[in-house]
Amino acid sequence: MHMNVCFDIPSLEQPVSLALGTFDGLHLGHRHVLDAMQRMARAHSLPEWVFTFQNHPAEILRPELAPPLLSSWPEKLTLLGRAAELDGIVMLPFDQAFSHIQPEDFVRDVLVERLKVAAVAVGFNFHFGYRARGTPELLQQLGREFGFEVEIVPACEAGGQPISSTRIRNLLTSGELAAALSLLDQQFLIQGEVIRGQGIAAGVLGVPTANLRLEHARKVLPPKGVYACRVRRQGEAQLEPAVMNLGLRPTFGGGSLSLEVYLMDFVGDLYGQTLEVYLSAFIRPEQRFDGPEALKTQIAQDIQQARRLLQSPRV
Repeated sequence: MHMNVCFDIPSLEQPVSLALGTFDGLHLGHRHVLDAMQRMARAHSLPEWVFTFQNHPAEILRPELAPPLLSSWPEKLTLLGRAAELDGIVMLPFDQAFSHIQPEDFVRDVLVERLKVAAVAVGFNFHFGYRARGTPELLQQLGREFGFEVEIVPACEAGGQPISSTRIRNLLTSGELAAALSLLDQQFLIQGEVIRGQGIAAGVLGVPTANLRLEHARKVLPPKGVYACRVRRQGEAQLEPAVMNLGLRPTFGGGSLSLEVYLMDFVGDLYGQTLEVYLSAFIRPEQRFDGPEALKTQIAQDIQQARRLLQSPRV
């Protein structure tokens, strides 16, 4: 199915069901909002759309408090596209001009006149419009006024606490990958283009890796180390077993942060491709070895352990 992706506000021709939110990381709470949108869409035979932003609104409203991102906008686009068979996504850059739109104007001019909404799903803590004055309850009131349905999705909890992007960021950066993945529907995505590295992995260590260009400077990353992961190559449907190394390559003198992926069952050229890397399990922290031979031995063990972990039904 073809999905429309709009980087400005389209003028749609028929009524739609819309999920509205920031959707950073697309965690289980966000997925409940998508589910609500889809239920209303199917009840009324409506196209399914999502309205979100390329950047976090806090980057414009309170830059000093802006959180790091679980998902760059290309990653968010990938996650949304794979989470549901959407008819379209509106993904706007959130800027000063947008932040000054009054809630009532946003509903009338954007949701009603341009997007033709018949149904809207939002999370319980969604805010919109100038000074975040728009609340889910105001949206519901305006929905009654303009004739569209609004479903407010309550907080989704795990372990007695609400699931939130903030909670997941804290888990990821503190190395609690399994706990973070349990709130992300087992999908933490790092996506990037394969670029040329220094040739150390293939030439010195005998393990050809794909070096990924990290797409966003403010992307949340887990602690440096080795991870079991699954990778989707550009244009492919299936995920393939892989090992990821995130670190400074201390055995070879260190340097800037690099992210390398070894696809266990793939031989070929990946330069220029965009890879989707989904973390599965932590294997070990980054460490400095006495030389290439010691590192080669450890890499072989890492690959074996990653394959075992990825074959486990729990991962």
